[in-house]
Amino acid sequence: MDETISRVYVPSVVEEDGNTLGLGCFSSEEVAWQVLRAFLKKSEQMLLTKCSVVVWDIDIVGEEAMTVLSSMECKDCPVCSRRTFWIDVDNFSALCHGTACSAWIEENTVDPEIIDCGWPAIRFLKQNKSIDEAVEALFKLGDKLKSAGVERMANEKAENLISENADEDKPQTT
Repeated sequence: MDETISRVYVPSVVEEDGNTLGLGCFSSEEVAWQVLRAFLKKSEQMLLTKCSVVVWDIDIVGEEAMTVLSSMECKDCPVCSRRTFWIDVDNFSALCHGTACSAWIEENTVDPEIIDCGWPAIRFLKQNKSIDEAVEALFKLGDKLKSAGVERMANEKAENLISENADEDKPQTT
């Protein structure tokens, strides 16, 4: 009782130089998505620009044999600044696959006129009127985080300099 496969799911990524990397050929859409998501978690290690999951129907000739389930573009994440922010333009959603970031944007499930965005690390959630506004909200959050890090670093350096100078000002005992 051999089960015949009527369609296959093919996840792939496109490198900056235009080279396409096929990530496999699977009989299950779920497995194809799992493989693609696992690969995207390492996307900051490569220069990737696009990815997709395509369904191929077996024994069909011509364009009707192929259906693109999803096509995404890679951008710099507005929060963590790594090139791990994957945007699905057809479905108005985006997700950072960077380690410990997971910033996201998606259409509101109740009101399609609202675009939600968030950053799980601090439970940040904001509702916006447009995708551009959502991206801007995440950029502002990223800027605040970066400036807080710089300020903390500057304060630590200042404290170290003060303590170093205080040690130098102490009278030397012989």
